[in-house]
Amino acid sequence: MSDAIETYKVMGEHRKALRAKYGVPCPRCATARPKAHPSILMPQQRCRVDGYVDPRPELTDEQWSQA
Repeated sequence: MSDAIETYKVMGEHRKALRAKYGVPCPRCATARPKAHPSILMPQQRCRVDGYVDPRPELTDEQWSQA
C-alpha cells in the first residue's frame, strides 16, 4: 500500500481508540430519544442532534497521544 493509505488507516484507528477511551454518550439524547442510540461525545464536543456541549476539559496532548 502507499504511504498515504497507511497514514489514513493509522489516523482512523487512533480516532477509534480515542472515542472508545474518552467518548461518553450524550445525556440529552438518552432522555429526548430513549429508543435511539445516543451520540458519542468527546470532551468539549457539541451534539449535532440537540446542541448539548460536553463540559469536560479538552484532552491534553499527552492524553491524546496515549490513546
